Amino acid sequence: MALFGIDVSKYNGELPFAVLREAGVRFAMVKASQGHALTSDHYLFADSRFGANVEGFFKAGIPVGAYHFFTASTMDETLREADFFLSVVEPYREKISLYLACDAENYGNRWLSGLSRETLTTLIDAFCRRVEKAGFHACHYTNTDHIMNFIDADSLPWPVWQAHYGSNVSRPSHVGGKLAIHQYTGSGSISGATGVFDLNFGYGLLAERIIAARVGYEPQTFAYIRSHAKGEDILLRMTDKLVERSLNPIRNPDTPRLAALLRYHCGFDTAQTAHLLAYRYADDLFRKLYTSLLR
Repeated sequence: MALFGIDVSKYNGELPFAVLREAGVRFAMVKASQGHALTSDHYLFADSRFGANVEGFFKAGIPVGAYHFFTASTMDETLREADFFLSVVEPYREKISLYLACDAENYGNRWLSGLSRETLTTLIDAFCRRVEKAGFHACHYTNTDHIMNFIDADSLPWPVWQAHYGSNVSRPSHVGGKLAIHQYTGSGSISGATGVFDLNFGYGLLAERIIAARVGYEPQTFAYIRSHAKGEDILLRMTDKLVERSLNPIRNPDTPRLAALLRYHCGFDTAQTAHLLAYRYADDLFRKLYTSLLR
């Protein structure tokens, strides 16, 4: 299982946010800003649809993150771009629950194309650290070619949003457990929506971000859930239903009754449910999840 998501910018125009949610979109990454323009002299500018997109996804109940198209070739420029990105995002802090991503691509990007692997890696790391220092969760966007040839992904501790296309493409394994989002096409379509979309799959790390924002589970709870062989599946099923939010309230629920209800509703199998019930804080876990799933 994976979560279905999209990433958008001004080029996608006005979006039918409720339609996207009904079509199964469970998360969105929105372009916020850019360093240098690739075809003009503009420098440090915001995406004109950023605010409207964040507001629209938030109102529709779709978790949202943001990204910056990175063009810095020095440390000073890197920090300047990071600070500008943060200034664009800051007014929407309470509505952004996912990652702030550094989108570093050297294709047609002359500011990055001459950098060594070591230098580009160092600059991406500095950008992400600036984001984390500001109280957000950082990740970096890259692609398979860049992982193989232009950055040292092993030395970057941040979650990865990886572009990896191809017919019948499967979940990429190049960055192992750091993979949070897989962008699998740049020419996708969504039922009920006009235009072409970048489509993504989200995995366990992303699911934890959404659950933490909506339910408030602590790190030890995620560690316990992950200890099950199907722990990521548990997290993904929880997240899918948290965004869908389709439970009706029941009176005075106790933990066993909630366990049966959530097993059916989230699609947990018997072993997964037993694993969750064995948690020392199972009562809190089930009650928080149940409350968050109420319409």
